Amino acid sequence: MAFKLTKLAAVNIILSNIGQAPLTSLTTSNPLATLATSMIDEVNHNLQSEGWVFNTEQDYPFPPTTSNIIEIPANVLSLDKPEWSTIEPVIRKPTGAANAQLYDKRNHTYTFTETQYLKVIWYFEFEDLPEVFKQYITIRAANLFANRAVGSNEVVKYSENEEVNARAAVMEYETQQGDYNIFNDSAGGKEFQSYLPYNAIKR
Repeated sequence: MAFKLTKLAAVNIILSNIGQAPLTSLTTSNPLATLATSMIDEVNHNLQSEGWVFNTEQDYPFPPTTSNIIEIPANVLSLDKPEWSTIEPVIRKPTGAANAQLYDKRNHTYTFTETQYLKVIWYFEFEDLPEVFKQYITIRAANLFANRAVGSNEVVKYSENEEVNARAAVMEYETQQGDYNIFNDSAGGKEFQSYLPYNAIKR
């Protein structure tokens, strides 16, 4: 069975980086464990906010409610409009509202009568990420932790190469899964079929 990095395992890697004993549970009063967990959450949020192939969707439908508002799920990091959109979308939480809503800056309104199709970047919990992202987050968080918690420049310097290699693995995953090229349209679709050598055999 393939090894899957859990959040507990990631926290233990961070703690072992400064010579601390491993935990058996994330439910603990250990302040270093709490800080390590917060480092993972911080790096996870910052990394996913960049927008990657696994957490970005194009033309995602956001239908209005019967009250003609569009409530935004809590795991949405950011929204953007397609080129043909007539709105300028942002996420705002009106005074007194229970949840964040879609706001149109162009028309200055929270009111929508039609479904809006937007580019969305989602947030996923650590365990739900691709493995290469979990590895990078763990190494990056370990370096931040070593610097902030114990001020160990030696540990950070030793781990810098690991962080660079982990980031390279993330970029390799992104380019392989995204299949990007200059002929993609602005939404990431492929309007051009590149040359496929095996097609020559069919002729």
